Amino acid sequence: MILTASGYRERLLGAALLALLAAAWFEPPGSFLAEPDEARYAEIPREMLEAGDFVTPRLNGVPYFEKPPLLYWANAASFRFLGESPWTARLPTRLAGTALVLLLVFVIGRLRGQGEGLLAGVFFLAAPFGLACVRMNLTDGILTFFFTATLLAALATLQRAEADRPTSALAASAGLFAAAGFLSKGLIAIVLPGGIVLLWAVVTRNVRNLRALLISPAAPVFVVITLPWLILAERAHPGFFEFFFIHEHFQRFATPAASRPGPFYYFAGLFLVGFLPGLPFFFRGARAALRRDAASLFFLLWFAVVLVFFSVSRSKLPAYLFPTLPAAAALAARGAALPGSGRGLWRWHAAVVVCFLAASAAIPDVRQSVRDSHLIAIASFGAAALLGGAAGALKARTSGGAAAAMGLGWAGLYLALALAWPKIPLATDVAELAGAAQAAVRSAPGNARVVGYRSYLQGLPWRLAAPITVADYRGELEDWWLPEERRREIFWPRRRFWQEWATGRPLVALLPLRDRNDFREAQPPARFLLCRWKYCVATNW
Repeated sequence: MILTASGYRERLLGAALLALLAAAWFEPPGSFLAEPDEARYAEIPREMLEAGDFVTPRLNGVPYFEKPPLLYWANAASFRFLGESPWTARLPTRLAGTALVLLLVFVIGRLRGQGEGLLAGVFFLAAPFGLACVRMNLTDGILTFFFTATLLAALATLQRAEADRPTSALAASAGLFAAAGFLSKGLIAIVLPGGIVLLWAVVTRNVRNLRALLISPAAPVFVVITLPWLILAERAHPGFFEFFFIHEHFQRFATPAASRPGPFYYFAGLFLVGFLPGLPFFFRGARAALRRDAASLFFLLWFAVVLVFFSVSRSKLPAYLFPTLPAAAALAARGAALPGSGRGLWRWHAAVVVCFLAASAAIPDVRQSVRDSHLIAIASFGAAALLGGAAGALKARTSGGAAAAMGLGWAGLYLALALAWPKIPLATDVAELAGAAQAAVRSAPGNARVVGYRSYLQGLPWRLAAPITVADYRGELEDWWLPEERRREIFWPRRRFWQEWATGRPLVALLPLRDRNDFREAQPPARFLLCRWKYCVATNW
């Protein structure tokens, strides 16, 4: 059998896609959860399982309604059947991320051909933020899958309505995916997709077909899936509706209440870094979209609406950018597949790679970390793989072959980063502090209590498999729904901490480095077990 040029290109792209997925799934021993988000989203489902309460998310024993519960439910199921570990904590987001990539490959393949679908998958996973979306235990990862599925189902519904074909099943699936997105991250899972679809329908003069979504099973399906948890949560905690919808949505968006500021260009700058490999192709695909290509215009509006929405928000975090990535990958695939996408764009990619590696090597902290963590061999492998991929892309004769070489190069870099993660302080420090606290509890002369003195790390209750007391600290731990007795048990004023310390009853304290002198001068004087990062673990015996 003779393999056609198209078939050969698609096999190369498929191999690159598999290599990138392998890098996203690879987890060497010691791959601890990142602080604070990954550890938080592992601890909450652990406490759900322990309490047997799947209505009220709890963090360190405190009701935590900042996010809906779908990721917690998925992680709790993973823990229940596979045990509690960093790998099982990351399993649901990896499954959702893999499903997202396959969905993107399939839908773009139906719209543009299989080769362009594979290109979209490669561009998504080669992007640093795309890898993070698939790999990390974050609510934004599963949100991005359901966000994408909602929009693609809505687009297919409108296209079928335009062709005068049945739409009920597709509309119902759009409602289902929107409901799952809402239970992942809240109202943005319906507000933003709704705005994108409406804007696209207006621009393409397709408004009449919106009836296929508005007067359809979509809304009933959404209500049936989302309403039970909302009602149960309000019954269990009166005032939940006001907190969840007003405080966690409107105040977080419109005010600096979340203390996550950033300039208007915050996300534009992050996108340039987070979508680095596909940037030249993204801009070419975006220009093509402006020439009234309806499908590409849909992806461009998708990207722009999400970017502008979060840019005007008063609360900014890098992961908020994740829902733009599928649209950016689709536009990059369009840009790479267009006639005339020759070596010029791949020269830009090679220049981006060289600048990225040079900038990384020029940062003193990066060089110091590589030396201190004995990562020179791993870093060299990652850099060589990336340079090799860029060189291979320049030598390839087709855009598919070039994209495959690029994907393999970035997969090599990400494999190196996965190997390096268990060796760097960012991953190990909190785990070592938690391990020191755990060892102290086991060796204590009585029942020891772990207390976060003016501090709290998500990894401590996760590692200890139990909530800790916090003294003179609140952070994101709100006591609004706690009974008074439970509040006094978890939240201590500073004065009570020092009274308990002086009694000699065993205490294991997590404290900020800045407070070491207070503990040295205390009675009894502290015995410091370990200091890492910004914290120490000390005991009073």
